[in-house]
Amino acid sequence: MAITATTGCTWSGGGYVRPKAVWPYILALIIGASLGPTSIAASAVTGNREGNAALASLLTSLATAGLVNDSTTSTTDLVPNMRLTGYSQARMQEYISALSARNTLSETGTLPYAHGTGISVSGSYMGGVFSPFQNRVYGVPYLQANVATWHYIDGNTGVVVGYAHGATAVANAYDGGAFSPTQNRIYFAPHAQANRASWHYVDCNTGAVVAYTHGVTAVANAYAGAVYSPLQNRLYFVPFDQGAQTNWHYVNCATGAVVAYAHGATAVAGAYVGGVYSPTEDRIYLIPNGQASQATWHYINCATGAVVAYTHGVAAVIYAYYGGVYSPLENRIYMVPADQGPETNWHYINCSTGEVVAYAHGVTILSAFLSYDGGAYSPVENKIYFAPSEQATEAAWHGINCATGTAFTYTHTGSTAISGAYSGAVFSPVQNRVYFVPFFQSNQANWHYRYNLAGDRASSSLMGGPMFNKY
Repeated sequence: MAITATTGCTWSGGGYVRPKAVWPYILALIIGASLGPTSIAASAVTGNREGNAALASLLTSLATAGLVNDSTTSTTDLVPNMRLTGYSQARMQEYISALSARNTLSETGTLPYAHGTGISVSGSYMGGVFSPFQNRVYGVPYLQANVATWHYIDGNTGVVVGYAHGATAVANAYDGGAFSPTQNRIYFAPHAQANRASWHYVDCNTGAVVAYTHGVTAVANAYAGAVYSPLQNRLYFVPFDQGAQTNWHYVNCATGAVVAYAHGATAVAGAYVGGVYSPTEDRIYLIPNGQASQATWHYINCATGAVVAYTHGVAAVIYAYYGGVYSPLENRIYMVPADQGPETNWHYINCSTGEVVAYAHGVTILSAFLSYDGGAYSPVENKIYFAPSEQATEAAWHGINCATGTAFTYTHTGSTAISGAYSGAVFSPVQNRVYFVPFFQSNQANWHYRYNLAGDRASSSLMGGPMFNKY
């Protein structure tokens, strides 16, 4: 008896297909081939083998024998590199859908931990950046900037490590930053340091802090945040008090030069805090702070480098948002509510249409000042966690459930945090943790992270890339 496939069979399923789905079909091919006297036509096998080495070896052998045409992919094929070469939104969504679906029942929680740094300064760090090759989370030095020791979190052990940076920087020097994958550097976004001759980056090959002469003119408190533009290989600083100036600035990551560009936009001082890259549009959306109550907001068109004004059509208070977080399965950018916290509606950007959408969050926020400051996306949970600032003293903290598009409440039972505790958050993929970056909490005995006990881990390449690795 033989199995004859005259038209060929296809294993596909249209979405994410688990490896076990192909085993009965392959077994039938083997049995049919061995029992029958006639050869069968090679059949096309497609879908995702989920990184299963045994299945990959079997398919290779069958293809060599002429029994199948192997067109399957591995899970790693779904993960974009940090330059987004050959990027596919559908493949990236397939990867995260499978990852989060496998871990819906994993235990999660918020834990305090004794960092042991001996920091005496309050307001040490504003934002953090993940170094994927070192597996470290670097704090961006704010009031810690003119102290001899800065800090990073070791993503393998969770230990907070102090290091002597050797840099000359002023207090309030930096606010946010971003990772440049082609240089393996973390650039700090110059805030009070902006009108000084030298700015700084971390060389992630060596861990050294390097001073560089930028050669441009910027005002004090110029920038708050940075975002990497992968197809341009540029790193854009997000304009804060530089907003009202004629020129804004980016780093050419091919040369390391800081470039001034005339943006042509009308923006106020204190305009934006943080930005988010939209991979489907190749845009960087600037997150409105002082600009929030103005009729027009701005994004950078990364195909042309032009700054584009757009009418958002929503109601937001001044100083509404501090940072934003990309939700990949929804293809949305959620703005992190600062002074917008107690308002009825918060806002996200629909990256399929470019529309700003108001949504009623339905949670209770008590502080009308800087409720949250930055946030991070957990791909294992498909959730966004906001970093609590003034909300830190409350029992309830908040985030976004990206499966439903709704705000949710989580607690930090058994631990306390002070007002203005955190500024920014970073997902650590090896540990499946969201680390909150300490601001006023910096000189307290305990800091906090959000944990997930899932056995899976997310790709460091994905989480080190432009969509997620910035403030």
